[in-house]
Amino acid sequence: MEGKKIKKTNSEKNLPKIKYKDSDKKDTKEVINITRKKHKAKTIIDTNLSFSTSYRHCVHLEQNPEYCDYMEDCVLALNNFNKESFRHLFCVFDGHGGNLTAKLCVKKFPEILKKCLLDYPLDYESALKNSFYLMDKEIEKEKANEVGNTGTVVFINNKLFYCANVGDSSCCIISRTGAEFVSVDDKCTNKKEIKRIEKQGGKIIDDRINGILAVSRGFGDFDLKNKGLICEPHIFKRLIDNSCYYCVIASDGVWDTLKPDDVSKICFANKNNFKNIAKIIVDTAQERGSEDNISCIVVELNKKL
Repeated sequence: MEGKKIKKTNSEKNLPKIKYKDSDKKDTKEVINITRKKHKAKTIIDTNLSFSTSYRHCVHLEQNPEYCDYMEDCVLALNNFNKESFRHLFCVFDGHGGNLTAKLCVKKFPEILKKCLLDYPLDYESALKNSFYLMDKEIEKEKANEVGNTGTVVFINNKLFYCANVGDSSCCIISRTGAEFVSVDDKCTNKKEIKRIEKQGGKIIDDRINGILAVSRGFGDFDLKNKGLICEPHIFKRLIDNSCYYCVIASDGVWDTLKPDDVSKICFANKNNFKNIAKIIVDTAQERGSEDNISCIVVELNKKL
């Protein structure tokens, strides 16, 4: 994420930690983070398909060290979320000014969402919106005044598909009718967002809130929360039917150089090599000149492809 015009410092000295659990009775969980030292791209593929509603997925992250000193993207993938075979959670959190808040989202967001689903058992849209608000409150405790991140969350309940997002990490669905974004790109060039920000006391300078932040919605950055920055997510929902093929969630490091149609072609051209699709998308974005951290999750929505 382009984020702020501030000097980045690398406070992460430990090697990346990867947790992976594969059990019919527990969450299938991936937590991926890459730091500056011992840079290595990571690929994960989930093979827990014992439940009929499980969704095969693959994940790949690239620090892109030619342009980025360290990794700010964090990714979370949970099949059988909350030990329930009909619920699944996939998230991309792209940090700016460091990866403090993105890592906190990976750690805290699943538990927060679980509680919100109990508070709003039949209203998943309200559960998602409230979980974003409560997540931001958790980040506020860390005094993250000049650090923040995007958040693109895909929550699947049975055959209901929800995408909630703030910032410019994006999600697209590839279906029989084509490939299209289902998230909203929260840039400070959006006329509605500009009007809202100015009404709330902020100014747009060089397409940034007060000349600092390039996105109009996001977690953290509390110095700008009284200047129009909000964490209220956009919500998209639809039914997963036989016309749905893939869901691709990625940081702007992918979308800076690839369009949904490009990603769609990669998915179909490699449908018999599913475990490497996310890596191929990331490698293609890098080859085409992406200058950011690059992370990607590909979820197979239709097993009959």
